[in-house]
Amino acid sequence: MSNADDVLFGHLRRTNEDFADLVRSVGPEQWTARTPCPDWDVRALVSHLVQANVIYRMLLRGGSSDQFLTIREHDTLGADPAESFRAAAAECLATFAETGVLEREVDYPFGPADGRKLLGLLIADTVVHTWDLARAIGAPEDLDPRLVEWVDDNFERLYAEVAEGPLDPDSTHRHFAAPSVPATAETDQHRMLRRMGREP
Repeated sequence: MSNADDVLFGHLRRTNEDFADLVRSVGPEQWTARTPCPDWDVRALVSHLVQANVIYRMLLRGGSSDQFLTIREHDTLGADPAESFRAAAAECLATFAETGVLEREVDYPFGPADGRKLLGLLIADTVVHTWDLARAIGAPEDLDPRLVEWVDDNFERLYAEVAEGPLDPDSTHRHFAAPSVPATAETDQHRMLRRMGREP
């Protein structure tokens, strides 16, 4: 594994830890709170990231895009959402670390992708949804600046050729919100979030 791949694994571990810490802090009354994702409450948001880890692990092991689209409609949290996320994230990370997985072509439903591209997409997704969850439950919203910088620096590479992605001019914005327009001077975090359709 290269030094660049070691960096990717470090980023995924860190953003998983940040998201897991927030999930553990969700109060009983907050699971139905609205999030910056218009169709999701907190429970649906956390379920989405559990699903993402389950789905990516499945794709890396030869699963199909049809299975991807089926699984993402399921509630995967069970009675212990924090443990559901921890377990799914750990299993997915371990699969990414298997020999040859990063070079493996997968049946990603939104365009051509190998394991390394999936790893980057999962990092970006988890970073942005960490902010979504923080805003929804009123927690501090500052993200790790190293993760913000990495997502921003790799934005075009990650989302090139991703149908319905934030760079797709023909997107229906069903899966990614349209980029938002800054009204004031931007921080690095605000710029990254706006590229992902958020209103920081």
